[in-house]
Amino acid sequence: MAYMGRLSFGRLTQAWAGEASDFTPLLVDRLDQLGEALDLELVAAGRSEVTTTGGRRIDIVAQGSDGSEFVIENQYGRADHDHLTRGLAYAIARDARGLVLVAEEHRDEFRAVAQYLNEIRELDPERGIAVWLVEARAVRVDDGPWAPLFTAVVQPNQFTATVERAKQDERPATLAQFWDQFDSNETATAVRTVVDRWTATGYRRRLGPSHVVLEARGPAVSGIRTVVALYTDGRVMVPFSSYAGQNSGVPIPALTTDEFRAHADALFRFGGTERQARTEPGWLTQDRIEPLWSFCTTVADAYAAALVAEGAQTVAQTPVTTGP
Repeated sequence: MAYMGRLSFGRLTQAWAGEASDFTPLLVDRLDQLGEALDLELVAAGRSEVTTTGGRRIDIVAQGSDGSEFVIENQYGRADHDHLTRGLAYAIARDARGLVLVAEEHRDEFRAVAQYLNEIRELDPERGIAVWLVEARAVRVDDGPWAPLFTAVVQPNQFTATVERAKQDERPATLAQFWDQFDSNETATAVRTVVDRWTATGYRRRLGPSHVVLEARGPAVSGIRTVVALYTDGRVMVPFSSYAGQNSGVPIPALTTDEFRAHADALFRFGGTERQARTEPGWLTQDRIEPLWSFCTTVADAYAAALVAEGAQTVAQTPVTTGP
């Protein structure tokens, strides 16, 4: 007999206890999931806790497929003036393409402001700013893991949405289309070498709008975790927050040591404090293929070891039953 699960809804605090400590880091690593709900192409990982000139912090700064910025503010409960005005001020100062305000509830006056700003942007796309007001809820089936459900209650009008859908259609559907995006043959050859070798070894890869994500099995709800992302301009994105467990709750000890971070900083020329770090364009060249490969396999091996340890812990905690 077929089984039908029961869908249940909850507050964000039921699923993720801390707004800043739990929900924001998770959202940083799953921006593509938020983007899908809004018909936007957001790069899978963004920057969090970005300091403004006034000393305040913006929750997340994300990138679109064309390199433009989106400012994202999120909070539990009802959206307040602080998050809205802070997000708008930063988005205007940075000439961002849009502001996304995520909350469990939005005030009527905020909806009116967002609608007004979207109308202004329609009249003057070069100077206006698009605003999305998004309501978030926690959902799950039976006793499964919680997942976020995003619903846009205010978004840009039909003209803007049509433009966004057109950009969605430009996303490469195949690897062949992805290779066509490269301007440099040297960069294309280097990325192709790494990707072909990665998949031939049995690992996974996932296409983004202007990048390919190298993935491996690891402790996470999905069973898959990001290793690095390779961009068509030769940049490499390294998700240190993923290694620390901020996208799954399960940290990878081997990838959070001072020694590992120092090696990564030296290899990619990072500063040592980034949570989502990207190299400069053109970093991936032929002579860096082997060092990058060694780094990626080190991460994948650490994921695999963490899976084994997690499985052993589960077995150890399983009660032993005896017969009558």
